[in-house]
Amino acid sequence: MGVQQLEEAWALRTGAREARLLAAPHVPAGLSQLGIVRPGDRLVAFADDFVDAFASGFDCCDVALVGSPSADAFTAASEVFDASFDAEGPHLWWFVNSIGGFGLRVPDLRTLGRAAREAHALLVVDNTVASAFGCDPLRLGAVLSLEALDRVCAGNASRKLVAVSVARSQLKRHRVDAAAECAHALLGGRGLAKLDLTADEAAALERGLDSLDARMQAHFDRARALAEYLAANEMVRNVRYPGLSSHPDHAVATGILEHGFGPAVEFGLIERSAGELFDVLPGEFRTSPAGGATTRLSAPRGKQGSTVRLFAGTDDPLIVAATLDNALRKLATL
Repeated sequence: MGVQQLEEAWALRTGAREARLLAAPHVPAGLSQLGIVRPGDRLVAFADDFVDAFASGFDCCDVALVGSPSADAFTAASEVFDASFDAEGPHLWWFVNSIGGFGLRVPDLRTLGRAAREAHALLVVDNTVASAFGCDPLRLGAVLSLEALDRVCAGNASRKLVAVSVARSQLKRHRVDAAAECAHALLGGRGLAKLDLTADEAAALERGLDSLDARMQAHFDRARALAEYLAANEMVRNVRYPGLSSHPDHAVATGILEHGFGPAVEFGLIERSAGELFDVLPGEFRTSPAGGATTRLSAPRGKQGSTVRLFAGTDDPLIVAATLDNALRKLATL
């Protein structure tokens, strides 16, 4: 497939009016690269994972970071801004992850979508963790959905790619959804050159799209198994996974997420740092390609912090759990 065919395939999968592919290290960088957030705009973001990206990538506009992915927090941060859906702006942008931030928060996208329309804001969702398989932001009220494609490519892409999906216009009380129309107009006028994919990149995307559903279901199922193992492990604490009833957004997640609760689990170590755990784990847990078959661990608060984030691969969760258990027991004796 060429770039246009891949974009059409992605638009079909996400139920989008159109889709674009970009080369970008992550979603905030992709949003900045689009150039649709303009001088004079206001960008309100729940962005615990990408604070630096928002601090440096959007210096042309007014950026406000909120501490909660709730509609109330976004509305409060937008009250002093006079926004319009008119394509000429100025525009008010709301940015949130479908799953993201410390604690793997799951916002109520339906409520946010309604609140965004009332505030004349354009809701943008980073759907990377949940994926198009696990969440449908455009159906829930977003005008743009962006997703880093590491997992779609099964970790086989030679560089980081991001897909941008634009909502279709929807008839609401016999009027066209002005927010979706505005997003389409802005994206269409961005003036970016078409992405030049190598043959290997195009092949990785095409293969990934063909096998996506089965692989994503495997990621989700293994994450649930590992979350349940960790929740029962006396050597860890504060397991955060939207599928557990202890998660603060569990009730919301059951209505927002599909096919499970995503591929990610967070947990805290007792009196040990993430870096110490990494030192006693096999290296592939850290060095394997992001989005690939091997379960991957990272430290969202740095190696000196006690928080570990796990992205389940398609590897055997029993073997992963046994490896983690051995590492945790070894760590306890040091």
